Parts: sequence; C-alpha cells; structure tokens
Amino acid sequence: MDKRLIGSDGSLWAGQFGPNLIAAEILEANRSYKIVAIDETASIFPIGAEVGYLYDAAGAEELAADDICQLFEGDQLCDLQSWSLDFSKAESDVTVMCDNYKVYRASKYDDITGGLEGIMTSGITDRDGRLMNQFVTIVEQAAGEMNIFPKEGYDIYVQLYTDISEAPGETTGYYFLPIVLTGFSASAGGDDAQSFSSPFRAAPSDVGIVYYKIANA
Repeated sequence: MDKRLIGSDGSLWAGQFGPNLIAAEILEANRSYKIVAIDETASIFPIGAEVGYLYDAAGAEELAADDICQLFEGDQLCDLQSWSLDFSKAESDVTVMCDNYKVYRASKYDDITGGLEGIMTSGITDRDGRLMNQFVTIVEQAAGEMNIFPKEGYDIYVQLYTDISEAPGETTGYYFLPIVLTGFSASAGGDDAQSFSSPFRAAPSDVGIVYYKIANA
C-alpha cells in the first residue's frame, strides 16, 4: 500500500540490547530482537533470516532449542521534535590532462551522520541515560537522598521510525543503527521553548545500517 509520509508518522527509540534469550523463552509482540543464533531444524525465525539482524516478533513465539536472541530494550524519546540522517562519500579529484572535464572517484567508505533536535522537557531530557547524560553528570536530590549519574559517553542503538503505523495492510518502517553522539547543545531565551540538539555519527556494527519494512497483518 502506497503512503506518503509526514514527520508525525515517525518517532525515535533509543537503548541497548538485553541478555541472551534461549530455548523456551516467549517473545513479546511488537518488540524487536537481535538474532544471535538460529536453530537449523525448528527455528521460529523466518526463512531467510540471518544472525545479526533484527526480528520483529508477532507475539507468543517460543524459541526453539538452538535459537538465541536479544531484546532491544529501547525507550521512545518523547522530548524530540525531529531527527535527520545523512549518507555521503568522500570524493577524490582524479582528473588528468587528457580529460575534457573534471573526473572524480567516490570513496568506498560511507560517511554517515545525523542529528537530533528537541524541547528541553523536565523529567525526560534530564533523566539518567538520556542524551544529556552522555555529556553532563546529572545529580538528583530529593527527600534527603542524592543520586549521582556520571556522564556516560557510550554508543547507543537507535530506531529511527519513518512510519509507526500498525494498521492492517500498511508497513512499519525504521532505520536501525548504533550511534556515537558527538555533541550536545542547549539554549533558552525569552518566551521561546528551551531547545537542545545533538549531532551523531554511525558507530561500528556487524551488519551496518539497516532499513526494516515490517508488513502489518
């Protein structure tokens, strides 16, 4: 089914993978799992599935004897207004004197960058483990207790949804990749909403950046 998408069709989830799930574990509906191992005779994973990729569970599937997977433990970042993702390659000028026009070669390496922009939201943006905490130590003090969350700075995985629809006949779509945040900027002034932004680059991954299209039953 063709569908022209707008910004509000999308969303962003961020998190890490949980521990290995093994035989007899029951998968949750509409959750994403990284395939770690595939049972060669009775796997619940679809034909064509490969280790390293995600499997979006329909629900109530029970892992076979040699199936192993990890749940993506992601949270929706409800303080975000927008995300962007850019792909490019470096170019080298290889023009020689006999050419009639400039000639270039593209690098074999993709340069993958992106950005996140949002509204500073008390209780969300300033939570431990969120974007701000990658650069700033957060101290919580309440009722005679203090909790200190040092800045973390580790890679995180993101699901950049282009369409979150679960309607029958439509398709849920998202990019999935690990990222390293390379900055965090915050601003406030006058009556304008307090905003923040954070650029990122793709981090190393076994399968690279993948776009998933999940057909809704």
